[in-house]
Amino acid sequence: MRVIAIIILSVLFQDISSQQVIDRYLEARALMKNGDYGPAIEILDEEISENPYDLDALYQRGMCYYETKMYDKAIPDFLLVNKRAGARSSLMLAKCEARLNHPELSVKYLRQHLGSSFKKPEKELLLDKDLTLIEHTSAWKNLWKEREWYNAYDLLLQEANYLKSNGKYLEALNILNDLHIKGFNRTTVNQKIAEIYLATGNNKAAKEALDVSIRSDYRNTASLKLRIELYTNEGNYLEAEADCSKLLRQAPDEFPHYLIYGKILMHLEKYEEAVTVLSSYIQLFPGNAGGYNEIGKVYMHQKKYINAISSFNKALELDQGVSEYFYNRGLSYAATKMYKFAERDYSMALDLDPENADTWFAKGIADLELNKKDIACFNFKKSFQYGKKEAISYIQRLCN
Repeated sequence: MRVIAIIILSVLFQDISSQQVIDRYLEARALMKNGDYGPAIEILDEEISENPYDLDALYQRGMCYYETKMYDKAIPDFLLVNKRAGARSSLMLAKCEARLNHPELSVKYLRQHLGSSFKKPEKELLLDKDLTLIEHTSAWKNLWKEREWYNAYDLLLQEANYLKSNGKYLEALNILNDLHIKGFNRTTVNQKIAEIYLATGNNKAAKEALDVSIRSDYRNTASLKLRIELYTNEGNYLEAEADCSKLLRQAPDEFPHYLIYGKILMHLEKYEEAVTVLSSYIQLFPGNAGGYNEIGKVYMHQKKYINAISSFNKALELDQGVSEYFYNRGLSYAATKMYKFAERDYSMALDLDPENADTWFAKGIADLELNKKDIACFNFKKSFQYGKKEAISYIQRLCN
């Protein structure tokens, strides 16, 4: 596991107006998420020159080379990772060698992969776009004749996944429960059980399965993310905060969860911490409007409306196709009694989302403050039509 001082912990008590120092690895991973592999390689070069045994940095530089089709350069990085971390990179080595038309070497590394704990499902390997390049070769054919690479339990798990993907939940659940009883791969099996329960609305059973999955292997970030989602949907923000912190300690490049963590902290009224987390996200993804929108909402809760308006302005500079950004800026304007600006933003929001009851209601309030009683009445009626019960008192008072 990579040991780094992730920003959301190391700068928690820094002055939020100061520029935060972003970990180089995270900066490179953010660039990779945006497809900027060249700059990411440059940053990873710096990291590796100072920390030559940083396996995560080596692996990700290998991935950058792979994505840019520089397979000859990717291979040495993946080999170094394998030397110190078992067969972690064996599949990528197989894929690179297949791309270089080296079927014997590709099969050698694929054999390593199949004999490891990193083994992917058979179907995934058979359909892999790189490995299909060597499927006509004798080396490939002989590999699958050597032995059964997947035991009976592996195949049952694959069958359960197939049934689940086709909506046959009960049949899938029967197989998964049997695998659980037999003690096979409990972290993955219980994750799949939880996914079925979540899909069918049984949150209690899903939570129990996720608890087993995470206890069986705390590194199962997929289960951790599911439990965060479950807790958040139930309004259990304290538990969600603990899990989100755990997730980002293990996998600090799970960038979407910076936004989720910021929302959770906001609900817990930990506003300064939320601003710190969201500021980190914005530094990593300055071109993503969502980060500015989320930090703007935190500023609104802090009653820092000028900061909020500035954040929503930035979000709208980047993307004017999201009604929520206009709506949130409208709320900020209304909070500072700039109702004309608020009304304009609500109108823009309704152009994008014309059935939003909250926006119709907010526009009604703004029009009422602007002494546009008839328009306000119309807005409150629309709000009530789309489900806002609070609008009825305004309709009864204004719409005679």
